[in-house]
Amino acid sequence: MGLSIQGFVTVLVAFISLSVALYLRIFPHRVSGDELGVDHWFWKAYVETYRRERHFPPTLPQYILDEEQWYPPLFPLFLTRLPRIIFNDYNHLLATLIDLIRMLLMLYFTGLLTDWNPWALGAAGLSYATTPILISYNIQLNPRGLGALFLDGLIVLCFWLLLMGGSTWLLLPILLLSGCILLTHKMTTQLFWFLCLVGAFWVNKWFLTLIPASVLIAMILSRGFYWKVLRAHWDIVSFWHRNWRWLQAHPIKESPIYGEAGYETPTKMHRKGLPGLVRHLRYLLGYHPGVWMLCMVVAGGLIPLEANETIWIVGWTAFILSFASLTVFVPWMKCLGSGYFYLYNAAFPAALLWGVAVSLVEMNLLVMIYFIITVALNLISIAAFSQKLRFSKTQKTDQHFGSLLNYLRNAPKGSVMCLPPQWYDRVAYETGQPVLYGGHGFGFMLLESVFPRLLVPIREIVERYYIRYLITIDGYLPANFVSDLVCETVRDFGAYRLFLLTCDSAESEQPNE
Repeated sequence: MGLSIQGFVTVLVAFISLSVALYLRIFPHRVSGDELGVDHWFWKAYVETYRRERHFPPTLPQYILDEEQWYPPLFPLFLTRLPRIIFNDYNHLLATLIDLIRMLLMLYFTGLLTDWNPWALGAAGLSYATTPILISYNIQLNPRGLGALFLDGLIVLCFWLLLMGGSTWLLLPILLLSGCILLTHKMTTQLFWFLCLVGAFWVNKWFLTLIPASVLIAMILSRGFYWKVLRAHWDIVSFWHRNWRWLQAHPIKESPIYGEAGYETPTKMHRKGLPGLVRHLRYLLGYHPGVWMLCMVVAGGLIPLEANETIWIVGWTAFILSFASLTVFVPWMKCLGSGYFYLYNAAFPAALLWGVAVSLVEMNLLVMIYFIITVALNLISIAAFSQKLRFSKTQKTDQHFGSLLNYLRNAPKGSVMCLPPQWYDRVAYETGQPVLYGGHGFGFMLLESVFPRLLVPIREIVERYYIRYLITIDGYLPANFVSDLVCETVRDFGAYRLFLLTCDSAESEQPNE
């Protein structure tokens, strides 16, 4: 028998939602051209090196300030298993593909909870499709989407086990997913453990056992490699515990050596006073406007909360928002990463809750107004991101920067310093030159002298790391820093400058530490 009318409409709504999501995720690539997020180039180098040398973890000597590549291994190993043509030609779309798989899971679960109500699927799909952080972050290769997919799947299975009478055999995939989260993404691991803690108090003490169980499973699955991942995890958390005040600070103008007294970088993540508060609120609201509109809907009593399923989804969403807010505003928790990025994980339950809300209230006018405002705010935020990507001098480069990279590609071997630091990964990948950077695995003690602020005089840095090239852009470096450089010449590439530096050490020597 063919599909019923409702079934046909449901399939059509799901298809339209996925099509909207795909278009919005491809759109930034049309705006940015060849520009991709900074992590993209690192992952390409990681995968290509592993495929070439067949050694795990791969050694990436081009990153002078990395000791070991002790990153959670599941995502890069997944990439290495892909056919070469897919990775080589479509690597910029892989994060989008994972995100669409996550969206399919969300739509399927929404259908189960709402008896495949087309309006519910449409609301859930449109909410997820237009969530700004999913579009802005997935412009690059990244493991966050895979980690989020594992976490969403684990929570859905727990939902099925505890509320829908599922078999105790579900504990096996739950435990497997818990270990996979730890082997995929560190920030998702932190959120997962937080949800286990609050879930133990709110739902069932059994959730607390998932924390040690996840570590055990990760150790077994990785044959002990997770111990190194855990050390690297502590390394980055302790680094940002010392340095969170300078996240996204200007490395020279806020340097204790070259900085200007009282200067604060306008784009710094944690600015002091009212500017800092405004920035935090702007990011929290802008990355995911829909989830905050949902808070207003729930607080206004517009969603019936009699059903345990609805309460569960509200709690799931609320606890993620709580963790995001804590890591933004509580000083000792700021080392757990930029809290706005946890809104990435809120996209699934928020979309699910929009779908359930629409199915429960049956076209309630006020709820529909809130939803329309949500989609409008999402689209405004996406447009703002696209404009920033189009005109940013550091996120989007031009043909002159390409000429600079081509020059370095054919220049004598020498370590490269980049100011601003956003260019390090691309420079390392496209030129083959070693760069004064790290922070991808283990070795943050090495990185701390130059990032997030320069703590050592530039002449000492040049001598210590045999720096031969310094890349910058007009107006970025203060005069007192430039006067401290000893250089042979400066080459101009449009607005970009390449300083050819001199040092007393032999140019042929290259550091690996």
